[in-house]
Amino acid sequence: MSPATTALLSAAADLRLASTPGFAATFPPCPSRVGEMRRRTASRLREWRIPQRDAEDITLAVSELVTNSVVHGDGAVCFVLRQVAGEVRVEVTDSNPLPAQVKNADPDDISGRGMFLAAVFAQRIEVSDDGYTTTAAFPLSGHQ
Repeated sequence: MSPATTALLSAAADLRLASTPGFAATFPPCPSRVGEMRRRTASRLREWRIPQRDAEDITLAVSELVTNSVVHGDGAVCFVLRQVAGEVRVEVTDSNPLPAQVKNADPDDISGRGMFLAAVFAQRIEVSDDGYTTTAAFPLSGHQ
């Protein structure tokens, strides 16, 4: 079973058992899915009444994290969005064991800033021990 499939099954069970607000999706590494995950995230954050400023930061980071997985990952992508203990967590899993890294892009580079942007907005970014999953945590206003 691919890391993305395993992550999806685990997230689905967690969301159901813990009654935690969230959603999970798995998809092929297709660029059009970046916009879809961004739209689904924005919609879910509105449902959860997340303050607009927080929602904008989270949505931008989702775009960057999913793009990173689509472009640099391998195989299917699993995306999980959940609200837990005063924060929103975004988890992105693919089959590439090389962990996502923040890079210092040169001013003239046309790419290479995605993980930096995600790190600017997230309270923390973690990579699983096996390198397949990147998790970004965003504190909600008033819960820091």
